This record gives sequence, C-alpha cells and structure tokens, in this order.
Amino acid sequence: MIKITKPLAILCACFCLARPALAWDAEGHMVVAQIAYNHLDAAVKAKCDSLIAVPVYHSSSQNSNFVTAACWADDIKSFTSAFSDSHYIDIPISLDGFPTNGVVNDPSNVVAAIRSSITTLQDPTATLSNQAVALRFLIHFCGDITQPLHCSTGVTTNLPAGDAGGNDFNLTSSSWSELHALWDYGGGYLSDSVARPFTVASQAIIVNKAAAVEAAYPYSASVGSIPDPMPWALEGRGIAATVSYVGISNGGSATSAYLSTAQSTTIQRMAIGGQRLAKLLSTIYVTNAPTLTSTIISNNNFNLSWGAVTGRIYRVQWKQQVTDAAWTDLTDLTVSNTSVTFTDPVLQPQQFYRVIVVN
Repeated sequence: MIKITKPLAILCACFCLARPALAWDAEGHMVVAQIAYNHLDAAVKAKCDSLIAVPVYHSSSQNSNFVTAACWADDIKSFTSAFSDSHYIDIPISLDGFPTNGVVNDPSNVVAAIRSSITTLQDPTATLSNQAVALRFLIHFCGDITQPLHCSTGVTTNLPAGDAGGNDFNLTSSSWSELHALWDYGGGYLSDSVARPFTVASQAIIVNKAAAVEAAYPYSASVGSIPDPMPWALEGRGIAATVSYVGISNGGSATSAYLSTAQSTTIQRMAIGGQRLAKLLSTIYVTNAPTLTSTIISNNNFNLSWGAVTGRIYRVQWKQQVTDAAWTDLTDLTVSNTSVTFTDPVLQPQQFYRVIVVN
C-alpha cells in the first residue's frame, strides 16, 4: 500500500486606529518580499504573478510586481484610511511598572488582517479582484508583523494608553525624531532611496540586500502549514520588550551600540518575515497532492515515481504497519523537472510509503 498526501490546512478571520506606520520602510518591505519570492517554486510564482497583475484600487507601475507590490498597502494610505489599523497590533509593555490596562484592545489589527487575507486566498469562490487585494495585503502585513514596534506599545505613567508603537517615544536625533521611525529604517540598515518602478540599479539593491540577509540567516524548508499569526505578534512584542525599548530613553538619543543592535535585529527579522511568507504562500497554493505514476519492485529495490513541480521539495516517509502512529522520514528530494523517482532497498516483508510536499 502506498499513500500520497500533502499538507492541508484551514484558517479564518478579519481587518482594521490610524498612526503613521511604515514598518521597514519601502526598502524593507521589498527585501522581505524578495526573500519570499526567491523561495517560491515556478507554479506558485506563476499564481502570485497572475494575481499581482489584476488591477486593484490604486495599483500602478509603482507596485506592479510581487516585490514592489509589498509597498501597495502603504501606497494607498494617501487615498484611504480604511485599513490603517491593519498594519499593527498594540500589545502593551510597561516601561516603568505602570499598569497596562489603559491600552485599548482593538480587535482590528495586523493579526486579524493576516487571517482575513489567508481566508480570502483559500476561498475558491472569492473573486480574482478580492484575491489580488488579499495577496497584496498579505505580502505587506507579513513584513509589518516582523517589525517589533508593530506588535507592541510602550506604557508609562505619562503615556497610560501606550506610545503608539514608539511613535510617541521621542528621540533627539538628526535622523529620527521618534523610536518607531528608527526601527522602520532598521537603525540605519534601510533607506528610502530605492526607486519605484524599479530601475536596474534599484532592483539590484533589493536583490543584493535580500541575498545578504539570507547569507546571515539561510532558508530552511519545512512541511507547510497555515499558521496562526498571533504567535508571530507575541514574538515581536517579546523582542520589543527585550531589545527595542532597552538601552534607550524617551527624549534621549540612540547610542552606536543601540543602532548596531537595531540593525542586526532588523536583518534577522526580515529574514524571518520573508521566509515565513514563502512557506505560507507555498502552502496555500499547493492545491494538488503529488500524482503517483508508477510503483515497481526490481532487483530487490522498490521504485516509486510521481509527477512533480520543478523546484518543489518532496519528503518520502515510511512506516512498518499502516496502524503505526508516526511516519519516519526517509529523504527530502528537490526536483528539477516534472517527475521524480525514489528508490529504496526492500529490507522488510512489509513497508508503507507516502510522499508529502515540504515546500
């Protein structure tokens, strides 16, 4: 008996105070998107490219491909405030021991927005236009949620309702007047000089910066699943509490050591955001299990073949009895064509196999 399966998943949810929030700036969002795009296989890239090409509200040459579309959710702020709250979530952090119960628990936030985008992309009845909007939002919000100050708000005696993710945390600096802006620019790692639409030079900046980020934090393929983004937000809040709000004071300035930490943290967070986005989109658009084409026992070897998608990673697993609780990993195969064959020596009187899509 041979079983061919794929990771399946389901999720659901929603959208939503208005503050000047531009997590990672345009350059940072495009780096996150470039990292994600680097790890999509041809089939998933084609699906995403087709949706990005669908005209939506104020889409233009400025945001016409997967990477530049990462900026669309910020681009439309000049025309509507309808989704301003969807870029962040205010999870409170007390900076001086003052109670945090003055922070409003707004159910419209980046976590709800990511959930809503996923739900739309998984809905076969959703219109192309709605799917196109959902994809653009998802690319952007997966960048937002990895910026620590988009997942937190600092509470003090003087700011009992929070500092709006560092927007009301003032700095004396020629570069940044408040803490949020410092983190939007990665402590100086990011700039706002990348031209859109892309020129050859500006595209090279994004490609090279994405490569540098991933050189520090290489991509690791894993079995796809649809995550709940709330743990992502709580992770960001934890980094804000232990890094972003540490070693700096309201009304003060950032030291070189602080900026260095902000830069290294930004590199790590952008890698995480891009890689999570790649795995999420790959999981959403893995719509068909591998198609079994043949099974042969020859020369005491078992040969299993299936139809494949170029660039996709498949994992072969086995177990002794079909009633065994767990499958054992045999190998991961990255394919370079539309079919693949796996060979395993026949060492047991009975063995069950399955193939799952890893990414």
